[in-house]
Amino acid sequence: MKKIILIFLLQVTIGFAQNINDYQYVIVPKKFSIFNEEDRFRLNTLTKLVLEKYGFKTFFITDIPDEISKNRCQILFADLDEKKGLLVTKLKIILKDCYEKIVFETEYGTSREKDFQVAYTQALREAAKGFDKLNYKFSGKSTSNNEQVVDEEERQPIEEPNALSSENPEIFYFAQPIANGFQIVNNEPRVIMRLLNTSQKNVFIGMRGDTRGVVIMKDGKWLFEYYEEGKLISEPIKLKF
Repeated sequence: MKKIILIFLLQVTIGFAQNINDYQYVIVPKKFSIFNEEDRFRLNTLTKLVLEKYGFKTFFITDIPDEISKNRCQILFADLDEKKGLLVTKLKIILKDCYEKIVFETEYGTSREKDFQVAYTQALREAAKGFDKLNYKFSGKSTSNNEQVVDEEERQPIEEPNALSSENPEIFYFAQPIANGFQIVNNEPRVIMRLLNTSQKNVFIGMRGDTRGVVIMKDGKWLFEYYEEGKLISEPIKLKF
């Protein structure tokens, strides 16, 4: 008799993950991708409050309970996008799943206020009105329970990808604050490397096992650079701060 096993299928998960009502939790970063500092114009705090208003359970990325962080594909991740314009501020709210697929995004909210604090706040509140039409209500359905029964003899073993491989674009890692820097954890969660602060913004000393190098941002992307047998290796790494 053939042995039947339950396996988790990435394709199935992506297919089911597009229903926003299947998500209960949203993680808000301390720093949005469009800014270089934490809680710029208090937008991270405001975004968290907005999402809570519309029924989501939200956490800052530094405050995720262990029982939730272990199931990252039950979580949505909030971000903002800005459209540059002359004398106008435009923002929209984006919610992505654990594979960085957009599950929901608002229209751009706009403001023509000259004061940046007022303009960004106003634009975000305008964008948030997009949730009025969403009629969000958690369905109680877990997005992590999409399993398929597959014949083991017809399925090739799935090899675990290398820790920071750029060939796995769906994988990203959480940066959790520690003394003097951050620890980088995967979805297990397990610490895979540590970053130590330097005097420069977006430049860290990176330590992964016996490998030492620097983690820097170039062209909007994080890279782990180190020497291996005299050759400089520049390894892409997807980080969520």
